[in-house]
Amino acid sequence: MFSTRSAGTRSAGFWVVVLAATANYTVLSASAPLLSRAVPDVLGGDEALAGTLVSITGLTGAACMTLVGIATSRYGPRAVTLVSAAVAVLGVGALVALFTVPGVVAGRVVYGIGNAGITVATTAWVSVTAPAGTRGRALGYYGISVWVGLALGPVLGENLYAASGNAATWAGLLAVQGVALVAAASVAAPPRPAPPAPPVPLRVAASAASAASAVPAVPAASAASAVPAVPAATGPGRARAVVAVVRAPALVALCAWGAQGVFTTFLVQHLQSRGVPAAGVLGASSIFLVFAAAVVAARFALGSLPDRLGPVTTTRGALVAVAAGLAGMAVADSFWTAAAAAVLLGVGYAPLYPSLTLLSTAALPDPLRPPAIGVFSAATSLGMAAGAFGGGVLIAAAGSVTALACGAVLQLLVLPAVRAPRLPAGAGAGARPVPAVDAR
Repeated sequence: MFSTRSAGTRSAGFWVVVLAATANYTVLSASAPLLSRAVPDVLGGDEALAGTLVSITGLTGAACMTLVGIATSRYGPRAVTLVSAAVAVLGVGALVALFTVPGVVAGRVVYGIGNAGITVATTAWVSVTAPAGTRGRALGYYGISVWVGLALGPVLGENLYAASGNAATWAGLLAVQGVALVAAASVAAPPRPAPPAPPVPLRVAASAASAASAVPAVPAASAASAVPAVPAATGPGRARAVVAVVRAPALVALCAWGAQGVFTTFLVQHLQSRGVPAAGVLGASSIFLVFAAAVVAARFALGSLPDRLGPVTTTRGALVAVAAGLAGMAVADSFWTAAAAAVLLGVGYAPLYPSLTLLSTAALPDPLRPPAIGVFSAATSLGMAAGAFGGGVLIAAAGSVTALACGAVLQLLVLPAVRAPRLPAGAGAGARPVPAVDAR
């Protein structure tokens, strides 16, 4: 069995966890454009219905990711990943067995729960096992799973759909989803972090000190059982700490992943409307390969930026690049202009995920990081859902150029929200501010 331990990217277990996440993201990214094709072809629906069915998974994930984060903190990332991967398999299997509107709705809800669990738990798995000084790089490498999945999913789905039809395509995605379960099962659970030592109230400490000279020593085991532990922070205090840290990164993620939801679901249709064929080496679906290749190359080239420049500066630069890429994609009228825009998008999205994840977790003590990842992941999932649903409505009303242009403007409008988080008083031991520039 593989192990992650504390070796970060140098352990084989780390890359097996990345493989599990990649398989999951491949199915996620394949299902959005696949539904946009199959809903009109098989179910006789329109773009509004397709966008609605796509958004169900994101909305379901957003609703349960915070709870998944809490469960991950309690039971560990491996256990939550395994349960979630099994649930995701059931969700995809439902679409193989019953591809009707009610069947798709039920399957997307079940898959949304499983996908949410895998997303949160594997991210937490990486966060708690990577050494602190290289956590940004480890999260960056882990994030490659998102973009490799985004590249492979639409191409796999498009080719399977063209060659074998809708049912066979979902069966193929079911097999890919099974890879996530098998991969996660082959990695040992990471060590659980030791709980912080509880602080002793001042009056108790003073009484103990004065009594020590008058009373015989008490064995440590007896003393531990006689004095109840005092938690480092109350439940409401911990919730306030998580919200204070995550709210700004979550807002940014909502906007950035909202734009991703638009172009992931409707990019092929957008480029087709501007004269680019859907299939082929220079077809619209190949733009996802260009985009993912740009992300992977930029992730390795720029992977240390969140650790060197700090997550605030890196996030701001990434949002500007994403805005430029969306604007370019909006006006692209050939494969090559769309490819150039995809490269800009890739350079922007490459450091965005690790930077925002650091902003969501670095200021928090270890026990609060999984819940924070759950809240942050809920924002990304909600953004994808809002992009798929809102993009479909906006495209129907004003066209895909307008939808992509609005996404570009939104990235610039959210720039002022990017700032280092500040914890409220009493957030708990181990909390620290996140500097705008990290000198490591």
